[in-house]
Parts: sequence; C-alpha cells; structure tokens
Amino acid sequence: MKVYVVIDTNVVVSAMLTHNADSPTRLLFNKVAEGQVIPMLNDSILEEYEEVLMRPKFKLASKDVSEVCRLFDLRGIKYVPEIPGRDFIDPDDQIFYETYLMRDDAYLVTGNLKHYPSEPRILSPHDMMNVIHIAENLSANLLNEPSCEYITEERQIQIQRALQALDKSSQAALANGTANIPMTEIDEEIRLYRTGK
Repeated sequence: MKVYVVIDTNVVVSAMLTHNADSPTRLLFNKVAEGQVIPMLNDSILEEYEEVLMRPKFKLASKDVSEVCRLFDLRGIKYVPEIPGRDFIDPDDQIFYETYLMRDDAYLVTGNLKHYPSEPRILSPHDMMNVIHIAENLSANLLNEPSCEYITEERQIQIQRALQALDKSSQAALANGTANIPMTEIDEEIRLYRTGK
C-alpha cells in the first residue's frame, strides 16, 4: 500500500524535534522511510525544508538536516504544479496545495489546517496516521501476500542514515531545550524564513 502525501514544512520540523517516537509526525516520517508514504515534492518544497530546518532556533546539525532532506528526495516524487491565482493566508503555502492537487488520491498533511482550504484529504499528522492505519488493515485483509520493494544496499544505507539523523536530532533537541517546540513557534520560524528574516 502506497499513500501519496505532500508534507508541510511544520510537520518535518516537528518530526525532527520531537523526543516522542510515537508522535504522529515521527510515525509519518517512519512511513516515508519504509516506502509506504510517498512524499510529493518539488524543488521549492525541498529548499524550504532544508532552509527552515537550518534556522538557528532549531539548533539542528547540518549533517542531520542533509540526511533527512536526502531521504525525502530519495523516496519522493517531484511534481511541477501549475500555480493558479488562488488566494492563501500565506501565499507560500500555495506550492504545497498545488502539488497536492497533482494527484486525485493525494493527501496534504499539515500542523496548521487553517492555512489551507477545508477539504477531506487535508489532514493533521494524527488524522493522516489514522488513515494509514486503516488502509494498512484493509490491505492486509484483502491481500494474501505483502507487497515487496527491492531496495539497493546503497539506498538502504541512505534510509538508515536518515533515521539515525532523526534520532540524533531529537536527542539533541531534548538536550538543548528545543524539543517539542509548539507548532505556533515552528510556523513563526517558517514565516520568518519566507519573509527573508
């Protein structure tokens, strides 16, 4: 079972800063690493991930950020959406929304639902994990054999490095006091990045 998801930057930051391995953001990241969640990306989204994760407030090691961004690039599929003139509270959220519209079966996961139109497939990380859990249970009951994906040893090493980077960043966040920063503060850092501050 594969689920196509556009992941908002605030969810990626939260996954790196949480010390709770069972948090929805961390579980979603694990599903990306396992290949069950396919990130829908483009160069603008990847750039924002990297630049926001490197903001001084989050105190993340650049090597760990690079490994995590490499995982998204490795596991994701890039899209070049057309940007119609739709108005958004934050116009920079539009690229996430337009990328999500590239597939009829895609989801958009965000920690800030009010920034997007109210649609059934725009979900919080918690709700997305519920959808994935239901889909896994349904597919397990419908199929006799689990699907299998061939992963080269090199790709497996890259995936493992990203998971290790995530663990290191969460341990560092706990040690330096940035663990579990509220989503409002993460969103403020994203806003500052987008305004060039």
